[in-house]
Amino acid sequence: MASVTATMAKIAGLKKAIERMLEANNARRLPIQQFSQRDVAAYFVGAANVIEDLREALPDLYGDFPAIKEEPACEIKTHANGVAIPNYYYRAQLDRLARHIDQALEIRANSELAAPAAEAPRKVFISHGRAKDWYEVQAFIERDLKIATLELAQEPNKGLTVLGKLAEAADQCDSAVIVMTGDDTDASGQIRARENVMHEIGYFQGKYGLARVVLLHEEGVNVPTNIQGLVYIPFPKEFIQAVQGPLMRELVVIYGH
Repeated sequence: MASVTATMAKIAGLKKAIERMLEANNARRLPIQQFSQRDVAAYFVGAANVIEDLREALPDLYGDFPAIKEEPACEIKTHANGVAIPNYYYRAQLDRLARHIDQALEIRANSELAAPAAEAPRKVFISHGRAKDWYEVQAFIERDLKIATLELAQEPNKGLTVLGKLAEAADQCDSAVIVMTGDDTDASGQIRARENVMHEIGYFQGKYGLARVVLLHEEGVNVPTNIQGLVYIPFPKEFIQAVQGPLMRELVVIYGH
């Protein structure tokens, strides 16, 4: 059975083809009143097939959808023996088919509008280097502010790459608190944050927006030129508790309490 997306694409294509046929005129520039099997039978068969696919895939929506009548009803006498046989479709049949297709498309569109929106995550991603200051940050957010957090090393790997694990975990959160501690030194001896922390600053600002990323900066740690314009909360080395007041204000703005 075709996927629902593919089935809806097929029925939308049928709708356009039928509309073009109904808009066509005969040699007298009048709307065509009878259509040969050669011209339109495939539309009736195709519509019947896609409706059956929708009945199977979405029985709650299409289980009672009316059947599509596929047979021609207009009797045209043949030249050979004058026998009248139903080998043409009336315009009314094609009009009715177009209405059935419109109804099928409208049912699907209305069901998507009525579907409840997925609840946005309410969780803070904690990004950090080697220093253990982040433990206190996590405890403060969860204990005092009653907001859930996620820290990457505490999550199962599930066979993912580092970047894959980061992306999956980031989808479970809607903000980030990044703890910039002096874990490394550069070639000139300046103390700097770890490379993963610097990478994640840009990553989370792109994912959540600038207003939903809070930087906690240990005093004395070099701030790279590419983020010097960003606002951050400073704290003295080994005294991460100093950020609690400013951090609470930032998260209250984000989460509204």
